[in-house]
Order: sequence, then C-alpha cells, then structure tokens
Amino acid sequence: MIEVLLASFAVGLTGAVSPGPMSAAILGMSHKKPLLSTLGLVAGHGILEAAIIVGIIFGLRSLPYQTEIALLGCVTIIILGVLQFRAEPEKQAAQAGDARAPFTAGIVLTLSNPYWWIWWLTFGAGFLALQPAYAAFFVGHISADLAWFGLLAFTASRGAKILGEKYRWVVKGSGIAMAAFGVLFACSIMAA
Repeated sequence: MIEVLLASFAVGLTGAVSPGPMSAAILGMSHKKPLLSTLGLVAGHGILEAAIIVGIIFGLRSLPYQTEIALLGCVTIIILGVLQFRAEPEKQAAQAGDARAPFTAGIVLTLSNPYWWIWWLTFGAGFLALQPAYAAFFVGHISADLAWFGLLAFTASRGAKILGEKYRWVVKGSGIAMAAFGVLFACSIMAA
C-alpha cells in the first residue's frame, strides 16, 4: 500500500508540475489568499478525481463523443483564459477570498482539460488495474496536487508582494497562457 501511495504521489507530481490551466489559474487567484486558493482549487479537482476513480472501479474506459467533449473543453479553457486576462487582480483576490471561486475553477478546469480525460482513461485506468489500491492512489495523487499548487500559490503570493501593482501583468500573462493551452489542446486534438 505504501508503494502505491508513493508511486501515485510521484505520478501525480509529474502531472501537477506540467504547466497547464490549473497552474495558470493558481497564479491568477493566489496572490492574496494562497492557502484558500490552493485548497479550493484542489478540492474541486479532487472531487472529480475521486469520481473518475469510482467510474474506473465500475468499468469506465472510454467516453462517447470524446473528440467533441475535448474540443468543448478547449473552448472553455480559452474563455477562462480570456476572462482571467481581462480581470483585475483586486477583483480576483476578492473572488479568491470566497472559497467557491477556486473550488468552481478546480471543477471547470479539470472537466474542460482534454488531457485530464485522456490521462485518466489510459494511464490512470491502467495503473489502477495493476495496483487496485484505490484509496492509497487517491491520497498520494491529491497530496502531489496539494504540495505543488501550494508551493506555486505561496510563491505567487510572495512575488505579488514584491512586484506590487506590476503583478497584474503576471495575472494577465497567466490568462494568456491558459488561453494558449486551450488553443494548443484544440490543435493537437484536431491533428490526431
């Protein structure tokens, strides 16, 4: 069981540290309340991770209309990136102070990320088929998300204090990055 916990932490960390929409969102949300932003984002993400593990337990291996769902997810990520670009950091900080905003972002960004679906329906399902220690896998995997996004949020909040008003350009840049991930995801899906 400890081997599955450690392996899932390592595997989860490789996904968490990859730049993507969740990283961009945490940069945009965490400059005032890094702990609340991290916990909310990972809780929203974690509920879906738990749900997909339950789905895998009951035989989920593919989805109908996978391409269409993935492309809709790409559009969602692009829209969220544009909204983050257009938002003012003080307004985002007020929203991040409300636990629902990061929690909702965790759900929406997870569901709209086509690579999350691909990862879970290929590697995640395969790993759990070989090592069916579901709770240990979940705890290790979510611990990696908490560790990485917590570090990223803490660093962003410290950077925001140093940069002051200029931090809004970091938020705008992360919005551009989020939208770019959506475009990149869509291009890779359509090229496949």
